[in-house]
Amino acid sequence: MSPARVDSGAPTALLERAMEILSCFDPKHSALTLTQIAELTKLPMSTCHRIVGTLESGGFLSKGSDRKFRVGTKLWTIAQHAPLSERLRESALPTLARLYEETGENVTLAVLDRGQALYVDRLVGERSIPTISRAGGHLPLHTTGVGKVLLAYQSEKAIEQYLAQPLPKPTPQSITQPDALRKDLAEVRRNGYSITRQEMTRGSGSIAVPIMRNGKCVAAVGVIVHLNRLDTNRLVSTLTDAAASIAAELDGH
Repeated sequence: MSPARVDSGAPTALLERAMEILSCFDPKHSALTLTQIAELTKLPMSTCHRIVGTLESGGFLSKGSDRKFRVGTKLWTIAQHAPLSERLRESALPTLARLYEETGENVTLAVLDRGQALYVDRLVGERSIPTISRAGGHLPLHTTGVGKVLLAYQSEKAIEQYLAQPLPKPTPQSITQPDALRKDLAEVRRNGYSITRQEMTRGSGSIAVPIMRNGKCVAAVGVIVHLNRLDTNRLVSTLTDAAASIAAELDGH
């Protein structure tokens, strides 16, 4: 849906209608068609179409291949400044803390946000190697461990759209050539984890695994370590257990 410009005659009323639309989404209504949104809000279809289009273009709503709308990840960014933690962050925090205790490394949790990795949370300590990732911040998908996982589990069409754009190359080791990235992403799907070496920052590497729900990758959890501590077998095993624990916590809510 292409976003349509909303009439500016009554900004307060339009804002109220936008909030009504966002309020339709709850645990019983996590995905809604445009018709369902119009029925729940009792707004005219034309009004609903315009406002939903604006919310979608701003990242507040996202439209899936099933033509249903869901709450968009823009709200994740805003929620980082709120006193209450978001559901995924709350569910994952105990596991992230245990993961940090076991590894002593940077621990990251990320979701896909309009072509980037949005870092929902990050735990660091004295031993952790300095990184540029931060909770609430964004980094490229193709240069980060969590990002590669999030990208690898997208549809083929979404992957090709990502590869078709100019890709930043923060280090000489960053993989930006489309064929090489396709091969790398296929390996992520085959192995069930991603691994990077100096692709985002010099001297560091990362390993990440998907957090799966109902056969879909909803988030990625990873660790960032110094290259000389990149113990793939140990870290993959530890991360796989952590991802399963987080998924179980989400299913329990």
